[in-house]
Amino acid sequence: MDTTLSVADRIRTARKQAGLTQQQLASHYDIPLRSLEAWERGLRTPPEYLVNLLLRCLEIDFPSAGSTAEQKDLSAPSSPKTTMYTDTIGRPLKEPVLSAVMRAYADGKVQDLGNSTVDYDGNYRPDPKGRLYMVLEPDKYGLDMGLTFYVKEV
Repeated sequence: MDTTLSVADRIRTARKQAGLTQQQLASHYDIPLRSLEAWERGLRTPPEYLVNLLLRCLEIDFPSAGSTAEQKDLSAPSSPKTTMYTDTIGRPLKEPVLSAVMRAYADGKVQDLGNSTVDYDGNYRPDPKGRLYMVLEPDKYGLDMGLTFYVKEV
């Protein structure tokens, strides 16, 4: 992203490259819509660290951005291409744990622990690794007690 642009232009350009409306961006990142509108109009300027964080999150969450012709509809579910099962660090699960976790997940023997994480300021943000689950009956599937894993559809 070109840093010679104003903060308003940087935010607006990144949002459009991600193919999002102001409403979609605000909703996706839990930003008050009026704040986002004021930022893009140049009426208010968020702190630079917040601008950098927002731009980085957009790059990570919308890597195929670049075409503004197509608006992404975040409210309509899209058909997932692949379901990824990862450990708490974000590494893909390996066999035989992967098969056991997939069986437990399919059987509904998992507890949904949510998809948000807390940042250093105590704010809740969507977890980029996906939704966190814990296997409820690990011994039934040959797993260790307290096994947690992430599920993300990509």
